[in-house]
Amino acid sequence: MKLRGPATLIALGLLALAGCAATPPKDSFYRLPATVASATVKVADGPIIYIPPFVADGLHGERALVYAHDDGTTLEQYTYHYWVDSPRLLLQQALAARLRGAHRVVTAPSADASYTLRGHIAKFERQGTGKGAKAEVSLEFELLPADTDVAQFARVYQRSVPLADDAMSSCAGALGQAAQDLLAGLVADLEVYWGR
Repeated sequence: MKLRGPATLIALGLLALAGCAATPPKDSFYRLPATVASATVKVADGPIIYIPPFVADGLHGERALVYAHDDGTTLEQYTYHYWVDSPRLLLQQALAARLRGAHRVVTAPSADASYTLRGHIAKFERQGTGKGAKAEVSLEFELLPADTDVAQFARVYQRSVPLADDAMSSCAGALGQAAQDLLAGLVADLEVYWGR
């Protein structure tokens, strides 16, 4: 059957659009670098530390990587670039892995926990492009005994890592390394706090 008139034009237009349609990019997923557990000998007894998922406001709690504009106020999420899980859970698991070498740690609520170690993600983002681009991470922590809501230990840790290039894998790697460096600093400070 031969198409005539407007039907022919519509059919040709649809064919042209189908030929021009580009395949969208594939989603890419990133994880944090492997955690190095504390070198201290594992403690069979002693206090149990409960580490809940980190708290994160807005975009920092979602899986998409975040970009901060140079104006200091505007944030965007990258399309097609995601963490394998929410940063809230990735950082919870990384901190638990670091502390498990020297302490008894749980990541689910437990009536036996002596302490709760809370983390808050203040920044977990790429800032800038080109040579000035960097990974910015800021994490806040509170250590609370089980019987009170008053923190015995509170610290803010910040780290900025220049990016080697504009590749998103470099950005995710730098964010992950910055976070791991901050967690290592926290664990070292906790050991001093506990007199170990």
